[in-house]
Amino acid sequence: MPIQVRVILAPRMQPFDESMDSLTIAAQFAVANGFGVKITKVRRGCPGFINYGPAMAQCIAEGDTHLFVAADDVIFPHDAIVRLVNDDKDIVNGIYRKNTVYQLTPANYSETWDEFAEKFKTGGLHETKFCAAHSLTIKVSALEKMMADYPELAYKVGDETQYALFMPMIRDGICHQDDWAFSIRARDSGFTLWDDYSCKLKHFCYDFLGFEGLEQKEVA
Repeated sequence: MPIQVRVILAPRMQPFDESMDSLTIAAQFAVANGFGVKITKVRRGCPGFINYGPAMAQCIAEGDTHLFVAADDVIFPHDAIVRLVNDDKDIVNGIYRKNTVYQLTPANYSETWDEFAEKFKTGGLHETKFCAAHSLTIKVSALEKMMADYPELAYKVGDETQYALFMPMIRDGICHQDDWAFSIRARDSGFTLWDDYSCKLKHFCYDFLGFEGLEQKEVA
């Protein structure tokens, strides 16, 4: 089956031309490697889960194989789409740091900083409890199973049925935002979540920054 990736550009703090340029390059690289790619922009000022609903419906209606959730405040490696799709996981994402200027803090879930640093050194794929939506790559077959598992999250927009799989939730007294709420539902549906430590994004923290200190083996 040909690979067809729908990229949804999810709004974060503010749009950056550099981010869109890197995403365009990643999409072009994917096309050059035989992928079909469609980039869908979203309405600003809406919660993320509202924008994800129509994108997921379009994936199914148009026979896409993957949904790639892209933030507009990160720099994507040129091979990000190809690498994450080729990981052949139901749900996988790259790694990036939180947008804190003075702390080298991973945005990806990890039990401890030392654990993250060790995985960073090792590279490759590592199981995680929570995925982050900056490069979240989901097989449409996984979305279809989750839609079947959560019929109560279906809603109508005109004649189209959409699903609020990313709607924030409260679980065990903790409020989980869209990507972590999706992660919880995915695990409840029986899926395993993965971080690809070889797919490194730069996140805007007064400038586009990555894990330069770790790359130089200077773990803070």
